[in-house]
Order: sequence, then C-alpha cells, then structure tokens
Amino acid sequence: MKRGRRVELVERAEEMALLTNVLARSARGEGGVVLLDAGPGVGRTALLDAFLRRAAGTGARVCAATGSSAEKDVEYGVVGQLFPPHSGLDAALGLARAIGARDAETAPRLDAETAPGLDADGLFDALCREFRRRPVVIAVDDAQFADTASLRFLLHLVRRLRTAPVAIVLTEPTGPDSLSPSFQAELLRLPQCRRAALLPLSRAGVAQLVAPLTEEAGTAPLAADIHAVSGGNPLLVQALLEDHRTAHRLDQEPGSAPPAALTKAALAWAYRDDPVLFDVACGFAVLGPSATPALVACLVDRGADAVARVMTALDTAGLLDGGALRGDVVGRALLEHVDVETRAELRRRAARLLRMDGAPATVVARHLLAAPQSEPWAGRILLLAAEQAMRDGSTEFSLDCLRLAGQIAATEHERAAVVMARVVIGWEIDPRLVGPWLDELADALEQGNLRSADGARVVRHLVWQDRSPRAARCLRALAERAGPDDPDAAAELHVVRHWLRHTCPPLDTDDPDAGLPRPPRPRRASPASYAAEVLGQVLSDGPGDQAVGRAEEILRGCRYGETTVEALEAALLALLYADRADRALYWCEALLKQAGDRSTGTSMAVLGAVRAEIALRLGAPHTAQEHARGALSAISRPGWGVAVGSPLAALVQAATASGMSGTAGAWLNQDVPDGMFQTRHGLLYTHARGHYHLAVDRPAAALDDFLTCGDLARQWGMDVPTFLPWRTSAAQAHLALGHAREARTLVREQLTRPGGSTPRARGVSLRLLAATSELGQRPALLRESVTLLENSCDPVELIRALADRCQVLHEVGAPAKARLTARHARDVADACGGHALFRKLFKDEGPERTGEPDGLAGEDQGSASLTAAERRVTALAALGHSNREIGRKLFITKSTVEQHLTRAYRKLGVRNRSDLGDLLAGTNLAAAASAPG
Repeated sequence: MKRGRRVELVERAEEMALLTNVLARSARGEGGVVLLDAGPGVGRTALLDAFLRRAAGTGARVCAATGSSAEKDVEYGVVGQLFPPHSGLDAALGLARAIGARDAETAPRLDAETAPGLDADGLFDALCREFRRRPVVIAVDDAQFADTASLRFLLHLVRRLRTAPVAIVLTEPTGPDSLSPSFQAELLRLPQCRRAALLPLSRAGVAQLVAPLTEEAGTAPLAADIHAVSGGNPLLVQALLEDHRTAHRLDQEPGSAPPAALTKAALAWAYRDDPVLFDVACGFAVLGPSATPALVACLVDRGADAVARVMTALDTAGLLDGGALRGDVVGRALLEHVDVETRAELRRRAARLLRMDGAPATVVARHLLAAPQSEPWAGRILLLAAEQAMRDGSTEFSLDCLRLAGQIAATEHERAAVVMARVVIGWEIDPRLVGPWLDELADALEQGNLRSADGARVVRHLVWQDRSPRAARCLRALAERAGPDDPDAAAELHVVRHWLRHTCPPLDTDDPDAGLPRPPRPRRASPASYAAEVLGQVLSDGPGDQAVGRAEEILRGCRYGETTVEALEAALLALLYADRADRALYWCEALLKQAGDRSTGTSMAVLGAVRAEIALRLGAPHTAQEHARGALSAISRPGWGVAVGSPLAALVQAATASGMSGTAGAWLNQDVPDGMFQTRHGLLYTHARGHYHLAVDRPAAALDDFLTCGDLARQWGMDVPTFLPWRTSAAQAHLALGHAREARTLVREQLTRPGGSTPRARGVSLRLLAATSELGQRPALLRESVTLLENSCDPVELIRALADRCQVLHEVGAPAKARLTARHARDVADACGGHALFRKLFKDEGPERTGEPDGLAGEDQGSASLTAAERRVTALAALGHSNREIGRKLFITKSTVEQHLTRAYRKLGVRNRSDLGDLLAGTNLAAAASAPG
C-alpha cells in the first residue's frame, strides 16, 4: 500500500502484537528482529507504517528507511536514511564505514580523511549508549533493495543484539526479489529473530472494510464480490472500494465504468522495481485460465525458476486461483499498462503456444480476435471455434470468429469453408438466414471447392428449403466425385442418400446415377453417421429388435449440441416407428434436458416436433399440441421449409382427436411449400388432413387423402403401418361411405404388412375388422383389440376400441357388460384427458360417479343384489384364484365358495369365470375382495 496514506488495518492484530512485543523487550535492554514478508499488495508497508506511528507515540526513537532498486548501488544509502546528520546517532554512519573498511579488506587504500578514527568497537559502544537512552526502532522497508554496505551494517547490529537494545524491523516481498538466502540464513539462525508472513484478507476481513460503505443487507454480497475479484489482496480491495465509491457518487451501476483505481493498483503491485514480476504477471493475465508455468515461461521468455518464484509471490498475495490469475478483471487492469504493440505480440505468441499445446479452438480464437494473424492454421481454428461457440450458445463470439476467418481467407477453398461455417451456424439459429449463401456453396461444390461433408450438408439444406432441382444438381456433383480415389465423398454420398430416402424420396429416385451400382457401404466411425440408415431400415422393413438396438446405441453415444440434429431425429423416429414410443420418449426427454433452458433454434424446433409426434403415439393430444406449438415458435415459419409438415400434422391430428375440429381447420389453412408433399413430412400432413376430413363428415375427401398417402408410401418404400397406418385410416373412410368390403380388404392387408402385428397396429386393425364382420364375431375381435391396445400405451385408440365394444355388447344383449366397458373407457379418458373424445363416442353412456368405492358396489343392477360374502368370492374369482384358494383366504369351505359363485353367476347373468372377468374389467377388484363383511 502507498506510504503516506493511512488505511484501516484489518486482520493484522497478531503481527502488530509481535512487533509491539519486540519494542517492549528493547525497552528492557533486549534487542530483537522481525522480518516481515508478504506478496505484492498484501500490506507489509501499511503494517510497518502503523507500527512506527505506534512506536513514536510511546516515545521511542524511530529510524526508518526504504530500499529502492534505483539506489541499490549507492554505498551506505540506507544507513544514511536511517541516521541522517545531527540525528544524535552520528556514530552509526562511522560504524558502518569502519565495518565496511574492515570486511572489504580495503583499509590500506583508504584516504587520510577517512581512515583516522575508524575504531569499530569504540563506535559500536558509543552507539549502544545512545540506544540505552530510550527505545530505538530501526525499520527498513523493501530491505531487498538495500545496498550491500548497509546490509553488512545491519547484520553487525543483529549479531550483537544482546548488548544492543534496539528493535529492528525489515520487510521483503515473497518471490524472486526477496533478500538473499545468505542474509536470511544469518538472520533466522539467531534466537532474537522472528519471521511473520502476511496473508490476504478473509471474506470476513473484507466485510469489515465494506461495512461502512453499504447498508447491513448489502455488506455480505458486496464483500463476497470484492473478495472473489481481489482474493483478499488489501491493495486491490481498497482499489475496488474506491471504484465502488466513485460509481456511487456518479450514480452509476457498479462495474459499468472503467475501474480506474483498480487499474492503478494493478500497476502498483505488479511493477514494484521488479521487471520479472511484471512480465510474468502479464503472462498470466494474457493466458488467463489456460496459464501454466511452462506456457507463461515460453510466452514472456523467462526461466521456469523465475516463473515459479513469481507464482509463489502471487499465490501468497491471493492473486492466483487454481494456478491462474484470479478473474479477468485484475488481468485486464494489469494489461492496461502494456503498450498496444507489445500486448498484440503477446496475444499472437499466446495463440501459437496454445495451439501447439492442444488448447480448445475457442481459447486460441480469443487470442486471434485480439491480435489477428494470417498463419495458415488460423482460419481452421476460427472455424472450429465458431462451431463450438454456436453449440455453447455464444452466438456473438461465433460470428466474430467467422468475420475474422472471412477476412484472412486466401483461397477459394478457404472462402467456401467460411461460408459453409456461416451456413451451419445460421441454420442452427434459423434456416431462413442461410438462403443467400446456399447458391454460392452449390457453385463451390460443382466447381470442386467444397469438402464432401459440406456438400452433403448443402444438399440437405436445399431440400429443406424446397429447392429440389438445385439439390439434385449438387447430388450429381457429389456422386461424380465419389469413387475409390475419394472415399470421403463416397461415405458422404451414402449417408445423404439414406437421408433422402426417408425425407425426400423422389430426389434420390430421380437422380441420374440412381441406377448405377452404388459404392459399398463405407465404414463409419460414429454411430450417429448411420442413424439415417437405421430409420430407413424401419420404414422399409418394419420394426425389429435389431433396429431398436442400433437406434438406442446411437442415442447412448450422442449429446445435444455435439451430434447433428438430423442424426438425433432419425434415431428417435426409428424407435417411434418401431412401435417403441416409450423408449423414444425417454431419449427425447433426455436430449431436451441436456438442452437446458434453450427454447429457440433449429435443434429445439426439430426435437419439439419429434416430441409432439411421440405424444400423439402415446395418446396425449394436449401434450402433442404444446410441443408442436413450441416447435413452430422456435424458428420462423419460413425457416421451417418443407419440414413444417411434421409439426402441423401433429397439431391437426391432436386437435382433431381432442374434438377441436375448428382449431384443426385453422392449422390446415396455413400456407405450406408445394414441395412438402414430396417429402415424409407431407405424408404425415396429408394423413392428418384425412382424419380432419373424417371428423367433419367428409369421408370422400378423407379417403382421397388416405389413398394418396398409400400410393406415395408404396412408391417410396415406406409402406409400414407403424409409420403411416393409411390402410386402417382408409378403411374408416370406406366404412363411413358404406363400403364394408373395401374396408375389410384394406384391414386384412394391413395385418399382413411388416409391423402390422405390433400391439397398436393390430389392435386398431382388429377394431376395424370387427366393424366389417358379422355381429357374432365382433365381441371376440373387440376383446382382443382392447387387450392389445391396453398394452400399447395409446389411450385414444383404446377409448375408440372400448366404444365399439360397448356398442356391440348392447347389440348382443349384454347391457351390464356394456356399462362396465363404458366405465372402463371413462377411467381411461380421465387418466389421459380425453373427455371430449369420450363424450363424442359415448353419447348414450357415461354413468355418473357415486360416493361408493371402486369395487363392485354400484357397477350394475345385478351386482347390487350380491351379498357381502358373494362380492368377496366373486372378486377373488375374477382375480384368477381357484375355489380352494378362495376358501383358504376367506376361511370357508370349498363347497361354500361354489355355492356363492353359483348364486353370483345367476344374479350377474354370466355363465363362467371368463364372463365374470370380462364383466368386471376396469373395476377395483382388490378393494372388493378385501372389503369388510
């Protein structure tokens, strides 16, 4: 701290007590020495000044001096400061000269005026007599800069402290410029010598300094902030407080104005007559969190030992945190004192060193942005940094990297790479932004100036933006490049063609090279690279354990932001179309959780659309609408391109299933690209539109949409019911038109298709098959349909099956079973929020709930006549227990069980246990079995 400015001492009571004790002992005739050492800015000068004021206040004679590197070669310079002429201690300077003459063996060469009277012993005795008159304190601040002759004199006094009643206080810094090891050893071997190391302030100590400046509630937060920046270094703490006071005076937000006091303080602690300390500290400031002793040594061209010593000094001063300079505020303040050219050169050297050291591209790029250079590797680093920054959500930094990369690009290949990086980043923000650059990249691809991987990406972007003709030309250019001489092009062509087959099949089919032998499937290092292939396998061959396993393998190795969203989408849809909506939900939720609080961007939009489709498969239309709306708002509507069909299809289908046909119609009135209907998204959209037409009683229009879906699905090799059950949808339209035979044919076809035997697909098929069958065949078909759909996690289709079953039970004369089926459907509707669908399908049903428990009470008129014993026996029988097991549980004989069941069958109108289980499906049998008698 600066001499002459009094500051409040905090957490220095122990050190002050040590100094005061040495002074008291000198008054009793016992000399002593205290060596104070501390890192830069920790306050050894402030403590020394406070002690000297206290000593002077007690009547002690104070002899003080300050060492300086500029006066280190001035012989007896410090002694002259300690004992100026006419101070009453004139013998001290003579003693110093006598000691110097004797120890330096230069007495024969002393001139006549100097040599006479240099009696060291006599001068020491005279000096001791003066010391005994009153206590004397000899203090030398920054003793490491004292001249050799003065240090020799001080050691002479220290060796004779038993007879020299004087208190000696020396201060030195921790680090490379401390006192010489021989001097320290001479001091510390003496019993009268004590060493005190000053430490930075604790958070509580900083709070003591902050308290007078703030209200009580604001003390702790401000103290924590200041301690975090300063590490408790008193010099920096005082500077931060001064900046805080200045901001308060000017009515500014803290931190909004340049930290003038902190900048000055940074210079004060770093440039204390020690260029090594300043250079090394600047090295740490430039490298920031990337700093290591070896890197700093190379950056500032200093030895590793010197760097290690400076690190010790900085650490003891609280200025290092984890081996790096604490925070960037102090580092920026320090670098303010470095001229612009030197600072730029340090940045350039740091960029080269960090690159060679394998630092992340974003770290190297920050140095390149601060001091651009045209090294061949700089452009690649900037592109990698831009891509990583985009994944991390640092859009501005990413764009800065791209701007600089564009400025230093020297070749067409480099310029194309920069434009491609802009497209990648812009596409993630909103695909609408990349349109102006796609033509330039397409030209670069056709001219051979674009990498194959980037060319494949351009094809995908052109398809997304409904520019299929240009995409076809780019695909041809990529195909012409593929071959034995360019395995990368072959690999990228393989991947993009698989993507086209399930996204825009006509483009791959129409490609001029489609009929040529395709290259063998290249080996791909990343599972994500074959995600499109897995989805294509499911869409062409139907669901299978192998495809499910591969999809989950892909997702296990992927993270949001690290894997392309196309790969994530393909793997999730592979699970969904393999009838594993539960696993698709698990992985989709995991990816959305990794995305954190992001709500915008293309990745969030695509994942939101997939999540909406999953919700539809799980019979949650309200959830589907929520996620589909979020997907549409994540990017602009034009940015969705042809992919807009997927979220719109989810919204239309969810609204239709919820009975909101008006809302569904409004979504269908949205403008969509013409090219969407030549994509997978268009199939989903057209299928959803067909169901809307059914809901508003337009079966002919619905049938036309469903048959169009079927024609395209067959043509594109996507005819799988787990993806698009167009046959059962068309069967519903045929039934509405009275074409039962056509409906039955379509349903039977679906049952034989790959994936037609999965629980959901077969359950829906059996429900519609029952509608085309004789009345006597319907109950069995519908019972199997209900069982399958109960295992498919699709409550919407289950409610529809239960509605058909309820109607059939009425028709076959089983009203009690019909009412229980309606009750079951209502429970399902309550659980999934499908009340609108329930009311539409069960217009004549919907029994009111009573206050009775969910047992057999109130189920129907027959059950009301059952006795309590009959209820318990009936419930256990419906649960599958044998007569003997029922007797053991209820402590009755087997014969009694048979009698209870006979009477119960008669009252309920059933013939056997099978009918009993059917009648009581959806009731709380366990509660009834344990009900008290």
